[in-house]
Amino acid sequence: MTEDMTERPGLTAPAKRTMVGPRVRLRPPSIDDAPTIAKLLGDYDIARMLSRVPWPYTLADAEYFIREHGDETVFAICLKKSDTLVGLCGLQTCDGPGKKGELGFWIGRPYWGNGYATEAAHAAIDYGFTALGLDEIEVSCRVINEASRRVIWKCGFHFRGNGMTDTVAAGRVASEHFSLDKSCWKSLKAWGGV
Repeated sequence: MTEDMTERPGLTAPAKRTMVGPRVRLRPPSIDDAPTIAKLLGDYDIARMLSRVPWPYTLADAEYFIREHGDETVFAICLKKSDTLVGLCGLQTCDGPGKKGELGFWIGRPYWGNGYATEAAHAAIDYGFTALGLDEIEVSCRVINEASRRVIWKCGFHFRGNGMTDTVAAGRVASEHFSLDKSCWKSLKAWGGV
């Protein structure tokens, strides 16, 4: 991914960069994205896989998230050719020893199976280790979420264990936890693995 350092007016996201890859562009979300986000997250099959997303998901929920996502670095995942928003990804810094972040991502159902999540996750991981200076990135997924697990493996994460995750839409669910440290990421980049 290449980075464009230009500021985009009217954005509240801490990320001020746009990253451009072969097929997707990551940019901070704007309030104009709220209707599309609300429509895509109105699909229960997506909401139930995410920990913080309520269901039903409303326009007000999307607007609130765009304005109030706190210190989380959030990117809208857009198709490079059409600028169509297909999902979101982001990194939230974690409290505790070391500089850690947690990766999250989702893609709307009409865009599943095209590799957009993997391309976006790679870019967010690169951003986390370079721009945010993270030492380690963690990610979790529900045990029934095979598509997310495939993205996680393709990004070079290592399995750390099973557990339970509290979700807003689906309650307490079984989950799998993964991590990727900066030295492993550097090795993968050097080998051309990610």
